[in-house]
Amino acid sequence: MEPPEEFPFPFPAYEIQQRFMRELYSCMEGGKLGLFESPTGTGKSLSLICGALKWLVDHEKWRKQELMSAIVEIDSKLKSCEKPLDNWFTVQTEQIKLNAEKQPLQAKLNALLEYEGEKEKLKKMIESQKTIQKKIPGKRQQPTKKVSESDTTVEVNSDICDDIEKDLILEDGLSNSESSEEENADEPLFKNTKIFFCSRTHSQLTQFVHELKKSPYSQDISVVPLSSRQNYCINKSVKRLKHINLINEICLQLQRKKTTVKKEKGLKKSKTTRGCPFIPGDQKLLMAEILSNIQDVEEIMERGQENNTCPYYSSRKSVQNGQLILVPYNSILHKNTRTSLGIDLKGNVLIIDEAHNLLDAIEGMHSSLITGRNLLHCYSQLSQYQKRFESLFSAKSVMYLGQLSFCLKKLLTLFGATTRSHPNDKIDKITPKLYKIEEFEVLTEIDTVNIFKLLEFVKTSKLIHKLQGFVEQYGSSVNITEQKIKKSGITEFLNSIKNNDVPSQEAASVENTPSNEEQTRNPLIAILSFLESLKSSCADGRICILPGTTIGQGIIKFLLLNPAAHFHDIVRDARSVVLAGGTMEPISEFIDQLFLMAGATSDRIMTFSCDHVIPKENIISNVVMRGPTGVEFEFNFHNRQDTRLLDELGRALLNLCNVVPAGIVAFFPSYNYEDTVFKHLDKSGIITKISAKKCIYREPKSASQVNTILDQYAHSIKNPQSPCNGALLFSVVGGKLSEGLNFSDDLGRCVIVIGLPYPNIKSPELQEKMKYLNEHVKPDAGSSFYENSCMKAVNQCIGRSVRHINDYSTVVLLDKRYCHKVKVLPQWIQRSVTINDSFGSVIGNIAKFFAAKRNKKA
Repeated sequence: MEPPEEFPFPFPAYEIQQRFMRELYSCMEGGKLGLFESPTGTGKSLSLICGALKWLVDHEKWRKQELMSAIVEIDSKLKSCEKPLDNWFTVQTEQIKLNAEKQPLQAKLNALLEYEGEKEKLKKMIESQKTIQKKIPGKRQQPTKKVSESDTTVEVNSDICDDIEKDLILEDGLSNSESSEEENADEPLFKNTKIFFCSRTHSQLTQFVHELKKSPYSQDISVVPLSSRQNYCINKSVKRLKHINLINEICLQLQRKKTTVKKEKGLKKSKTTRGCPFIPGDQKLLMAEILSNIQDVEEIMERGQENNTCPYYSSRKSVQNGQLILVPYNSILHKNTRTSLGIDLKGNVLIIDEAHNLLDAIEGMHSSLITGRNLLHCYSQLSQYQKRFESLFSAKSVMYLGQLSFCLKKLLTLFGATTRSHPNDKIDKITPKLYKIEEFEVLTEIDTVNIFKLLEFVKTSKLIHKLQGFVEQYGSSVNITEQKIKKSGITEFLNSIKNNDVPSQEAASVENTPSNEEQTRNPLIAILSFLESLKSSCADGRICILPGTTIGQGIIKFLLLNPAAHFHDIVRDARSVVLAGGTMEPISEFIDQLFLMAGATSDRIMTFSCDHVIPKENIISNVVMRGPTGVEFEFNFHNRQDTRLLDELGRALLNLCNVVPAGIVAFFPSYNYEDTVFKHLDKSGIITKISAKKCIYREPKSASQVNTILDQYAHSIKNPQSPCNGALLFSVVGGKLSEGLNFSDDLGRCVIVIGLPYPNIKSPELQEKMKYLNEHVKPDAGSSFYENSCMKAVNQCIGRSVRHINDYSTVVLLDKRYCHKVKVLPQWIQRSVTINDSFGSVIGNIAKFFAAKRNKKA
């Protein structure tokens, strides 16, 4: 199919949007692997929606037409065979052959028509439901009786120990089905083509749903938002567990337990549930609502609560008939999660939005970290659990529990510890070390254990859930509270270095060590994640040992070096894969490190990059080599503490605040350096002078305070108090404000980037990553990675300012080294870059720019 000239769009599309949609259509039709770059503000989301859904509608029509045409052609041949011929045997043979060809085609067509008919039935079901609601005003039909919280509690009373303890015994070889019902996995005759749309966060997918509702396809496409049990669960007593792994385990456990009427009273007294009351519920009605109306996760949850049925399983069962499936990153990029959710990419299209950090996301998702405290707590829990129930375990269970305890003991020896050590015991000075997986396994003697079988046993025996139940019942000192998700991976490590300049290894260990409270929560989950990483190919990752000052602070982490290893199946199975983002440069990184290393051929890869929609005169960019008194700007590590440089920076900021109206956002290389600069400028009196013109705000380290600071910053700009004419926000590259937030219009009339945020080149993890890339990609890939890790972060900061066609802003890059980085800046910035040897020319350019904007408004 050729791409159409015009695409349905909610308003007249820009030319670059038309080009984007045509290229996207061609990419999906040709089964290509596409890299699409469209700056924020160019309507990327709507272009993705309209281009992809136009192809999907056309493709499904073409499939149906092709089937019908093939059947008509065979029917015409059968009619011609009915004419009397002398050789009746030949006629009969030909008819049998044609009927054999027609039969599977007719079966597929019938299945396709049945699929279309099913969609109509679902719509009628919703209409009949609305009719019922009209007849009974203010009352929604309740398929099942309202369930009180007391019926669903998962708390355990100590007076029913016999019953409870049976639940704590390890299961032997039970099914691991993730489904609430046993489903027949017969291959259907017809599978509708699906588009899987993937984004990083739950909130981004919610925004995408709102864009979908505005599109011309809002009434024609079945959209299914998939999310975790944590987001979809409506069983309050399960949801209050907070930790996603515990919610998953409890949910599966509840489904295996059945309640009889006879036992119901006793169960209410014991406060132990035997089955989740929201499963199955009237899932057919909720599925009909999901498939008939575009809804986000919150709206589906509300429908589930109204119908007393589980939104999680209703959404999963809707996937089979859905056309556009919305999923978060980990549901697609993590193979086990993909399999458990029943996501089949074969013949389907995958679109990954906000893909600029895709390589980092895959690394972080498949990297893992454990501490000495994890190991000691887990060993303590496991040994007490085993001691209490060992006589009731099978020989196989005893053997595998012994193997797990053996692994824990051996991992502790890396810190010079034993199982009798205390987390606060001091560690003898041990230098940080990096190991290949096979070296690590031999060193710790874990190679004597079959990790694959051990992990399979943990899964089938439900050890995580059983151990958790044991700790809740008998370990009152161990409380389960909400766990903060710990990011890991090469890039996260580089960010930690970047935001702390060059810390000692000891300091890094302390910083990365979670709190005591955090470590008492189900440490087995983290340890199993680490053991899972040992199944990786030896060449694809490294084990890093970072000793702390105490045993509890010691860290063992697995760093994934080859994200393509976990992208291979996706490239192989999917009809087409589209990576889209506002700033995808350097595109070569995705081609070399992801697509080609995942087994793709170069002829299957295509790229598309478009300019910004804003007019050229609405953005100016300045590379500033010197400050107002001629001091060179070079914020490398050696110069950063130079008081002359800090004074010059203060004078530059003061001058810029005098000529830029409204809001200015200044990005620093790290939190430490932002703090150093602020204290120096405060001491020298510059902060007081700037405050006369701009209200000053600083990016908080706590995520909970970000919205408060942003609200205050926006209020100061929208409601300036004379003599102030706006606000200045000190932010950090790679921090909470450098990505995903919009500083549109007056919130970001100027973006200043101070220095280049290079990570510590002496870091052993960084050196290992660079060495790996040099050996497996090309000789200079390591140094390119080092440069890119810096400039990708800078480009994200720059992209915060201009958000729509009528917006205007200035970009100021304070460091002479940016002279050599112009070619790796976004295209729409490159076209307006001026390299300034004197600071006066910078102020002149910016003053003229804003004067022209004021005159235009006047």
